[in-house]
Amino acid sequence: MTTALKPEVHETPPARHRRSAFDKKSLPARYSGQMLYFMGAALIAGAVVHYPIDPSLYTIICVVGAFVFLLGTVVNEFVLADERPALGQAVSLVAFSLLLSFGVGLVGGGIQHFEQFPERSAWMTPVGLVMSYVAFVAKDSQGRWRHLVSPFAAVVAVVAVLAWLGMTALAGTLGSDGHSHDGSTSEAPARQDPAPPAQDEPTEAPAEPAGDGHTSHDH
Repeated sequence: MTTALKPEVHETPPARHRRSAFDKKSLPARYSGQMLYFMGAALIAGAVVHYPIDPSLYTIICVVGAFVFLLGTVVNEFVLADERPALGQAVSLVAFSLLLSFGVGLVGGGIQHFEQFPERSAWMTPVGLVMSYVAFVAKDSQGRWRHLVSPFAAVVAVVAVLAWLGMTALAGTLGSDGHSHDGSTSEAPARQDPAPPAQDEPTEAPAEPAGDGHTSHDH
């Protein structure tokens, strides 16, 4: 009686899933990308509202903030994205991302520092709101130009107009206070009248001569 031998079955160990050295979906990667966005917008917001204090310094801060925001755009839209955009789309993406960063900076800076710079913030906030919406529509992959004449676009425009009217009215009430950024008043202290010049003390009258030709003072 013969028995058929079963062919040997070589079991291969299950393949181990090798984790890539850089995981695009990992929390550190996503955190880094978003942090670059927010840091760039924060630097731009501080620079545009504080520009009159020190133009040279805050120009540098604004340029650094724009660079950080653009770096965040590259990380999020090129490195972490599943599909990289074409060259023409990439240029448009970077340009409108920069415009979006300035729009966010104008809104954030205008709201935060309204008390210190009321007149400046009154126009920065609504302009930044409209600028950020237009830039987002142009930047977003699902955005279309028809979204600029949509009901939601009308809501954004109404909010911007109301913000301008309300902040302008409040700026008129705060403008006379003259508060500076450090909380001190911008007006110079009242000038005090100079003290009157000291008058010379009257000189003593010369002693009258005595009858013998000598003065009356004792020797």
